[in-house]
Amino acid sequence: MPRTITRYPKEVILKDHREVFLRPFEAGDIEKLAEFYISLQLSLRWFLKEDPCDLSVIKKWIDNQSEGKAFSLIALFDDRIVAHGTLLQRPYGGRRHVGRLRVMVASDFRNLQLGTWIVFDLIRRGMEMGLEKIRADFVIGLEDSIIEALKKIDFIEEAVLKDYIQDQNGKYYDYQIMIKQLHKELSDF
Repeated sequence: MPRTITRYPKEVILKDHREVFLRPFEAGDIEKLAEFYISLQLSLRWFLKEDPCDLSVIKKWIDNQSEGKAFSLIALFDDRIVAHGTLLQRPYGGRRHVGRLRVMVASDFRNLQLGTWIVFDLIRRGMEMGLEKIRADFVIGLEDSIIEALKKIDFIEEAVLKDYIQDQNGKYYDYQIMIKQLHKELSDF
């Protein structure tokens, strides 16, 4: 269980000076989160493991969080969800020390460091959960800016699966697996 609980809501200031609030995803956010995913281009949603526009999928995400299998953050701007990040953890077995990371950001909030803020919070949460590694998977050619951003915060390229992902038009893409080694705690100075 977490050693320290990060306090929310948390205000972050983006590069364009807009204020956004980060907080954990709650049951009352289900419809707003569906609206967020519906607003994203299909090409961005296509590569997710489940259809995030389906309310039953989002309800399952709430259940996973309640059961300690996931921790999700949303970013709010003027009562609109503009980003969603999740850290998944297996509660049992040989991969329970590895979290899975996924972050989605609305197009009008990209390249403003919002995704980076969410990743930082999820890394901290992973440390609180006792995780040793975080894994993040990306589609090369579509998510290259995210890959480059994560390299700058010490995610390493672990593997590339060639022609592994297929888009809705049948085009194949390589799949990048990245890993970040976590520390037990951060140092202060």
